[in-house]
Amino acid sequence: MKVAIVGAGVGGLAGAVELAQGGHEVTVFERAAAPGGKCARVTAGGFEWDAGPSLLTMPWVFKDLDVELERVEPVTRYEFADGSVLELSADLPRALAALEDWSPGAGADWMRFLSVCSSMWRASERFLTGPPPFPPRRPEPGEPPPDPRDALAVKPWWTLRDLARATVRDPRLQMVVERFATYAGADPRRAPAALAVAGYVEHAFGAWHPRGGMYELVRALVRALERLGGELRLGCEVQRIGVSHGRVWGVETAAGAFVADAVITDVDERVVRTRLLGRRARRRTPSLSGLALLLGVDDPAPAHHRILFPHDYDAEFDDVFTHRRMPRDPTLYVCAPPGQGWFVLVNAPASPADWDTTQHAVIERLGVTPSVVERVTPADLGGPIYGAAPHGRLGAMRRPGNRIRGIDGLWLTGGTVHPGGGLPLVTLGGRSVARQLSGSRPSQVPSAP
Repeated sequence: MKVAIVGAGVGGLAGAVELAQGGHEVTVFERAAAPGGKCARVTAGGFEWDAGPSLLTMPWVFKDLDVELERVEPVTRYEFADGSVLELSADLPRALAALEDWSPGAGADWMRFLSVCSSMWRASERFLTGPPPFPPRRPEPGEPPPDPRDALAVKPWWTLRDLARATVRDPRLQMVVERFATYAGADPRRAPAALAVAGYVEHAFGAWHPRGGMYELVRALVRALERLGGELRLGCEVQRIGVSHGRVWGVETAAGAFVADAVITDVDERVVRTRLLGRRARRRTPSLSGLALLLGVDDPAPAHHRILFPHDYDAEFDDVFTHRRMPRDPTLYVCAPPGQGWFVLVNAPASPADWDTTQHAVIERLGVTPSVVERVTPADLGGPIYGAAPHGRLGAMRRPGNRIRGIDGLWLTGGTVHPGGGLPLVTLGGRSVARQLSGSRPSQVPSAP
């Protein structure tokens, strides 16, 4: 089978490798000069940065790639507006000791939270590694039927805020739990409790960083694709997906038409519908976007990953989701891997703003004097990072699926469709789409060790 893949992000590359391993003829089209999509590498002024994902979880997903993963400890250093600091480890005894020293009783609360999340994870794992649950479908031969108890385990009657307040008492630790909503670009007050598993996996299975930086994952995928005979065309933008009588026939590029038996897209679902198919976009609440500042800083950072919380967490989400403006007092995410500059991410709406003012305020708050400053705005990221915000009690389950009704041979992958954003999920999603397209199923679904 001849397959065209639109976009060389991690999801598209993972799907391409899976198909090439199955003997299919695969060509990946990427409009940029380098592969990776949002998992990008930037160099300037003697510094380099991973300008996209900066935290790797679920390491077993990447075990077949030619990369060396190093454990990050502590997972995250949380700094609060009252001046208190909490360093959370994936080593449970170490984490519980730190929590009890920080706030008596917080260790027991954290155990209660992790216990609820453990049940959610077991219920969610098959959902994350397989086809989307909507629309409902009959199980394939040999596939176990859905377990109704799974629907109860994810607490669909709770928002993430409800879960935080039901399991932990310290308002600062509640903020830590609610932070996990932003992993999917959501507001914790409207996001389903099931999004807690995004944070659970980093504390249950550890946080990781590839030796040499996150971009080594992209390089490893490209090497695997080329070794298997797949083709990567850089600087080649797909202008339109060709559809005739309800079926794709290939793609149109500036260099001409490319005929294929199937097409997989690894771009924003909204872009697929509008620019590539000429259809109307669905009306949905956009997810968070981000303003990324790449700072050339030689000073050692207090930790690999840091979160600096604002005085008023609710006001930040009101600013972004209700008023569609930059937060006046934002949460700062800072990643400072060895050998790289500082990567600073600020929650932002997918709309224009006064980036200069925010940039100045963020640098002043961090108390550093960078020799180089590079900036990545929501426009550079293509708008909302995760597409539609997964709000509502079933928001995570009703993410756009991997097909568009009425078009045979067209498949969608990437962070804006099922199973969601983040390097592990887009990798699993790309592989799942490839298996469905080729008509095969894995002999064993990848799972946690």
